[in-house]
Amino acid sequence: MRRMRFAARGAALALLATLCVATVGSAVTLDAQSYFTFGVGQLEADIQTLSAAAATQDYAVLSFTGNSVSVLHAPLAGPADVQSMMLSAERLLVLDGARFYLRSSGPTLTYAIRPVHGGLELVLSPKAPIDVVEALTAVIVELQDLGVGGMDVGLDGYRSVARNALKGPAEPQDLASKLDYALYGLMVSEDWFSYAHGKGIALLGLHLEVVVEKLPNAEIPSDFRSAVSSETADLASLVVAVDQLAPLARSAGVGYVRLPYVPVAP
Repeated sequence: MRRMRFAARGAALALLATLCVATVGSAVTLDAQSYFTFGVGQLEADIQTLSAAAATQDYAVLSFTGNSVSVLHAPLAGPADVQSMMLSAERLLVLDGARFYLRSSGPTLTYAIRPVHGGLELVLSPKAPIDVVEALTAVIVELQDLGVGGMDVGLDGYRSVARNALKGPAEPQDLASKLDYALYGLMVSEDWFSYAHGKGIALLGLHLEVVVEKLPNAEIPSDFRSAVSSETADLASLVVAVDQLAPLARSAGVGYVRLPYVPVAP
């Protein structure tokens, strides 16, 4: 598997860009009609240091604990309420326990760093065609200014998703019958907050409430017991992180994971 680890500043980035082109084998242009996701492993980032650095660079910084949210920094210009910040702030950092979601929008590129099962992923959303090395270099420079280093980019197997496709990405075969497509769509969407808003999904920071339809005589797996808020013989309500939806659906004893049903007035 081809990977590049970025941990340099200044002139060294030019050398890294040359090495990256050699590693990829040829120039790759990212088009503006798609977004792209790359696995980046575990970044070297301290949450408190990241939060403080983001505030100095006028990010909207939100900290979620359960059902409550604290605004640690509101940008000098732009939206002032939490929902608007999550949807439209040009620079956003959402903290939720040990997890974080960072989004930054510039003239040519919007990018996000967000949790996935087993690490983090980078989402690149070009506003015009851009060389992959140029895009990655721009992201690395910004992240290093926030005190984040050690990005280990997987250059093989990155995902490209057309923005205006009639259908979203197909679910993996082992999830298709076990995870509501709306939840899978959230996991792989370009922006979690915009997707959730459009689908009417209530995100609690980087968590949400889901319902597990249990297999006969089955129990919720021990790894998820602490997330259970209510339970019957057949169903259980849990509050889980977005990056834990697929592991939950794949767990023994779990028949199907879906959103809660919302009663509709007659």
